[in-house]
Amino acid sequence: MKELNIALAQLICEDGRTENNLIRLDNVVDQYGHDHDLILFPETYIMGFPSPEDCRALAEPLNGPIVKHLERKARESNTSIVVGLYEKEGENIYNTTVLVAPTGLLLSYRKTHLWGEESEGVKAGNCFRSCSWQDTKVGLLICYDIEFPETARAVASMGTQLLLVTDGNWDGPIHHVAVQARAQENQMFVALVNRLGQLGETTFCGESLVVDPYGRVIAEAGREEDVLSVSIDLSLVRESRQQYDYLKERRVIFTTPSKEIGKGIWEIKI
Repeated sequence: MKELNIALAQLICEDGRTENNLIRLDNVVDQYGHDHDLILFPETYIMGFPSPEDCRALAEPLNGPIVKHLERKARESNTSIVVGLYEKEGENIYNTTVLVAPTGLLLSYRKTHLWGEESEGVKAGNCFRSCSWQDTKVGLLICYDIEFPETARAVASMGTQLLLVTDGNWDGPIHHVAVQARAQENQMFVALVNRLGQLGETTFCGESLVVDPYGRVIAEAGREEDVLSVSIDLSLVRESRQQYDYLKERRVIFTTPSKEIGKGIWEIKI
């Protein structure tokens, strides 16, 4: 397996100001895209965390102008972009993360575990997904999802080698412990990027990190704006499973099997 160069864009987000956030995203992609296979941005980075009313007004379908803009930037910079936004489908609004490659939108995931009052503005997703990207199986989770062992296990059970997590968290120790545990117990890489900035009395802490299949932190950001550049050796996934393989040796199995829903895309319904 080859090495992948990924960048974690730990940035301040302007809540409710889509245009400003897209400008900052574009600048990062222009600067880092040609040297990295993938750039990861925080949870709902495109819109931030606006009020439920503004959330509904700002949300777009996945064939709307925002995703088309991301497709164009990915193509121009020959990189892949993972970023969170609010998705509109019919009357429903979802907290969604997309994986956009130079060839177009590859994967979307709707947050399944909504935190606190989040359900007042958005609807929970009902599936986990993984896809083939750069000869690698990649999966997506969002913020609170990572605190549940079952979420990462579901994604890992589809063969995922690299789990990408978009985050909007103010409690660094919580997501550090969760990310290390999810990586070690599923023997896969996990990269989480958290936002910065202030929302009311909440201060988002950053502290983004990348963890290898042994649960070891291999790169970590502080509490200031940063674009963390990390090279990961995917051969460690196979190496970590040589003496023992948790996924093969487990005795508790998901009752709902994964299903290929498109070329190179797998899904588990919940």
